[in-house]
Amino acid sequence: MIITTKNGRDSEKMTINLRAEFGASAPTRVPKVADGITYMETFNEARTTRGEKPYYSNEKIMGTKLGLDPYVYPNVDWYDMLFKDCTFNQNFNFNMTGGAKKIDYFLNASVYNENGIMRKPEASKFDTNINAQKYLFQANVSADATKTTRVSLKMNTQLHYRHAPIQSVSDLFAYAMTGMPCEFPATLPGEESDTFVRFGTNNAWNSGFFTNPYAQLCRGYGDQFRGHFTSALTVNQNLDFITKGLSATGMATFYNRVYSAVYRSFTPFMYQLTDYNIDEAGNYSYTSNSTNTGTTYLGTTRGKDGYRELAFQAKIDYARTFGKHDVGATIVYMQKERNMNISDEQEYAALPYRQQGLAGRVTYGFDKRYLFEANFGYNGSENFAAGKRFGFFPSVAVGWVISNEPFWKGIKEQVNLFKLRASYGLVGNDVISKDYADRFPYLTTVDMGQGYDVYIGNNFERKYGPILSVYGNPNATWEESRKLDIGVEIGLFDSLNIIFDWFKEKRSGIFMQRTSLPSTFGMSGITPWANIGKVDNSGVDISVDYNKAFSKDLILSLRGTFTYAHNEIVEMDEPKYKWAYQYKAGHPINSIQCLIAEGLFRDEEEIASSPSQDIYATTYPIRPGDVKYRDLNDDKIIDDNDMCWTGNPTVPEIIYGFGFSLKYKGFDCSAFFQGQGKVSILMYNYHPFATAATPGSGLMQWIADEHWSEDDPNPKALYPRLSPLWNNNNTKASTLYVRNGKMLRLKTAEIGYTYKKMRVYVSGTNLLTFAPFKYWDPEKGSGNGLGYPLQRTYNLGFQFNF
Repeated sequence: MIITTKNGRDSEKMTINLRAEFGASAPTRVPKVADGITYMETFNEARTTRGEKPYYSNEKIMGTKLGLDPYVYPNVDWYDMLFKDCTFNQNFNFNMTGGAKKIDYFLNASVYNENGIMRKPEASKFDTNINAQKYLFQANVSADATKTTRVSLKMNTQLHYRHAPIQSVSDLFAYAMTGMPCEFPATLPGEESDTFVRFGTNNAWNSGFFTNPYAQLCRGYGDQFRGHFTSALTVNQNLDFITKGLSATGMATFYNRVYSAVYRSFTPFMYQLTDYNIDEAGNYSYTSNSTNTGTTYLGTTRGKDGYRELAFQAKIDYARTFGKHDVGATIVYMQKERNMNISDEQEYAALPYRQQGLAGRVTYGFDKRYLFEANFGYNGSENFAAGKRFGFFPSVAVGWVISNEPFWKGIKEQVNLFKLRASYGLVGNDVISKDYADRFPYLTTVDMGQGYDVYIGNNFERKYGPILSVYGNPNATWEESRKLDIGVEIGLFDSLNIIFDWFKEKRSGIFMQRTSLPSTFGMSGITPWANIGKVDNSGVDISVDYNKAFSKDLILSLRGTFTYAHNEIVEMDEPKYKWAYQYKAGHPINSIQCLIAEGLFRDEEEIASSPSQDIYATTYPIRPGDVKYRDLNDDKIIDDNDMCWTGNPTVPEIIYGFGFSLKYKGFDCSAFFQGQGKVSILMYNYHPFATAATPGSGLMQWIADEHWSEDDPNPKALYPRLSPLWNNNNTKASTLYVRNGKMLRLKTAEIGYTYKKMRVYVSGTNLLTFAPFKYWDPEKGSGNGLGYPLQRTYNLGFQFNF
C-alpha cells in the first residue's frame, strides 16, 4: 500500500495499489504527514523509486529512520523486540568410581544452566527470559553381605528449576511472527500521572483488537520446580548350594515426583491512538483511548502436582551349560502401585493405580549353532473389569548361527558371523486410548441434576435430571498385537556388522469410538467405545556399523540405520458412506483428509464451466485466483463429500541416520546425520489478514512471494488470491497446502583434542538442514510453523580425568 501526500499538512491523496486484490473493504490508514513525504508500508518501494536505500528497522521498538513519527507511523520489528539471536548455556559434570574387593561405588553430580533467547523487556521491571537450571545427583553402592549375597543401593535425585514468561514461548513466537509491524506501536506515550505502561493496540481487521506481542511478553512470569527422587534396593543371592547355576534377585524401588509452580502476572493497559497534532516546531502530541481495564499489581496463582510409586520385583534365574547344551530359565513376578500426591475433584484420582504380572522365559542352545527361546507374560491391569483384567501373551524365537557350522570354516575369517533368526508372539496393551477421557472404560457415569436438560411428558416439559455422561463398555479389554520378525545378522572381516529385520504386525482389538451410530440412536456426545479396530503394520529395519583400528593411532567407526514402517487400517467403525474414497480403512492411520486442488481459477469463464463451489463462498463469491477443487463424485457440486484420504501420512514412514567417528593420535572428530522420508506436511491454520486463531494477522514472506495476483495471474501459484476476511473456499484443507516433508539434518558434529588426561572439544547440534520444504522446520510437521523454532547450539567443553 503506497500513501502519497501533496504539499500541506491537511491536503492528502491516497493511491492504494492492492485494492484490486483486497476489494473495496480493504483496510486503510490515512496519515497526516509533513510536506512531500512518501510512506510505504510494504517493501519500501517509495524510497527505492527516489533512489534511496530501502529501510529495514533495527530499532527495538519502532523504526524512526523514515523521518516519520514512530507512534503515528509505527514500523515495529516484533521478532527483534522479543527474541535475541543467541544465548549462552553452561553445564558441569563430576563423577567418581572406586571400590575394593567387597565393595564398589559410583558417584556423579551434574549441573546445567540453560537460557532462552527471550529479551528482557525495557517496559518491565522483571526478567522474563527463560532460565532452566538442572541438578543431577547419583550414588550407586554395591557390597558383599556374605560370600553368596550382594546388596546394591542406587539413589538418584533430579532437581529442575524453570523461570519463563507467563505466556507460553510458542505463543510469543506466533504473536511475533503474525504481528502487524505498521498497525500500532509497542507502547504509547503516557501521562505524568500514569503508574503503568500504555501498550499499543488497534482494531483488528475483522473483529476485536490486535494482540500486542510486547505486552504479552511483559505481563508476567512463572517459576516452576520439579523434583524426581528414585531409590532402588537390590539383593542378589547365589543359590549354587541348591543347584549350580541357580540365583535369585529381589528389588524394591521407590519413586517420588513433586511439582510446584508460582505464576505472577498483571493485565496490561492497552491503548489505541485516536488522533494527533503537529505544532509549528514539528512536535507531535497524541490522543489515545483505553481499550481495556488493566492492573498495576502482580496477581499470583499456584499449581502443584506429583505422585509416588512403589514397585517390587522378584526373579529366579537358572543358567547352566552341559557340554554343548546351554540351558536357561527365568521367572519374574512384578507389582507396582502409584498414588497421586494431590487428588483433584474427580473421585477416580484418589484411587491408586495398580499393575501386576508374571513373566517367564526358557532358552536352549546347542553347540552355539541352534538357538531356541520361549517367553510368556501374564499381566494384569486395573483398567478393565473383573474377568477382563489379565491377559496371557506368549512368544517364541528360533535362531541358526550358520557361521558356526563346520562347513563354514573355509570362509570364517572373511564372514565371521552369519545368523538367521525368527520370532513370533503376542503382545498386549492396556493403555488403550489416549483420547478416552475416563480412567475406567468399563464404568458408566451418571450425572445427577448437573444442569442437563431432560424433556418429560407429552408436552416435553424441560427439567433438570440425571443423564449419562459416559457410556461404559464392560467388555473393554487388552489390545493385542501379533508380531512376526525375520532377521539376518552378518559380520565381515571382524569389522563390518550388518543387521536386517523384516517385520509384520497385526494389531487387533483397538479401542476406539464408534462413528456409525446415527444421532437418532439417542447417544449424541456419549458415543460408546469398543475394541473394534484393526491395523496392519509392516516394514524393514537395517543397521550397519564398521569399526576398524588401522593402528594404535588411527581408529575409524562408521554407522548407519534405516527403518521403513507402513501401516494400514484394516477395520474401523465408520459411517456407511456413499462413495468408497471417503472410507479411511485401507489408508495409514495418520493420512490426510482433504479436497483435491486442481490449481487456481484462471478467469470467470473457467468458473462458469466448472462444478459449483458456492457452498464455500460464504464470504466472497468465487473469483479468479480462488482454489479450484476436483469433483470426485461427479455431482457437479463441490462440497465436503469430495474430500478423500490422500498423500503420505503426517508421521514419517522412513527414518534413517548415518555418521562417523575418527580418532588420530590425540585428535578426534565425529558427525551424525538424521533424516526422514515418505511424510507429508499439511499447512493449515494460517491465512493472512484473517487467520482463525489470530484475527487480523500479518503476511508471511512465502505467501507474499507466491500468491496469485492480478499482476501475476498464475493458475499454479502456491497460494490463492489474498482476502481481507476469512475466505472459506481458499482456507479448506486441500492438496494445495500439502508439501513433501522429507529432510536430512546434520544433527551433531564434534571435534576434540586429548592430551594425557585432559580433553577439549567443540561440538554443535542442529547445524544444517537439507529439505525441499523451506517454510519452517520440517520435523515440526503439519500446522503453521509458528511454534518455538528449533535451536542451533554450539558447545565448548573441557574434560579432565584423574
